[in-house]
Amino acid sequence: MSRRFENQVAVVTGASSGIGKATALQLAAEGAAVCIVANRNVEGGEATRGEIADAGGRALFVQADVSVAADCDRVVEQTLAAFGQLDVLVNNAGITRFRRVEEIDEALWDQVMDTNLKSAYLMAQRVLPSLLERGRGAIVNVASVHAEETYPGGAVYAASKAGLCGLTRALALELGSRGIRVNCVLPGTIDTTLYHRSNRPVDREAWAPHRNPAQVLQREGSPDEIAAAICFLASDEASFVNGASLAVDGGLLVLLRDH
Repeated sequence: MSRRFENQVAVVTGASSGIGKATALQLAAEGAAVCIVANRNVEGGEATRGEIADAGGRALFVQADVSVAADCDRVVEQTLAAFGQLDVLVNNAGITRFRRVEEIDEALWDQVMDTNLKSAYLMAQRVLPSLLERGRGAIVNVASVHAEETYPGGAVYAASKAGLCGLTRALALELGSRGIRVNCVLPGTIDTTLYHRSNRPVDREAWAPHRNPAQVLQREGSPDEIAAAICFLASDEASFVNGASLAVDGGLLVLLRDH
């Protein structure tokens, strides 16, 4: 495997399982020291760290709620204390909630927005001084195809992911001239524990034609496939890519737009 991230340090939020774990493992395999961040799944976060260490890599696990500013400060402080620098941020922490609009109370709205959107803003803001000090860096936000096309019941989730794409574009414009690129990926249906246990669309009949078997590639994606896209955007191979929203969805967005 190539060593695109040799002598670099990455922070990956939501890295205890699924896309975040796959991304942390790939970054480490390509030479990065990785700070693994998770809140609820401590066992999974420690397991990810252990896998990296067992493979000869460098990793740190920090339990943190990245929707809380003080916890984000602690993530950055511990990363710098352990590794001395910061080069890549992957904002992957997120939750899925599907409800009809009349069923979305303020607490649920705030929970989704805080986890999916506020956390990315907080972490980007907190890593910025370190990236600016080095004069280079990359931020990759993990959004969703729901940022562009959604279905009944997707109001709060789609809003949070669309907001994340908007944040990506704004930061790309603001930070690009200062050596920091900001991009996002839009995963489709990915074979993760989070997907399989998440709430399904409230309008199953309306969504049924677009479920997994109807995707253009006739299968779900794997976390490793999303991790590969994230690592590309974070690497120097994407040195002229800034403010992009890259769909990694097997053609699902094409299918949705055609119906």
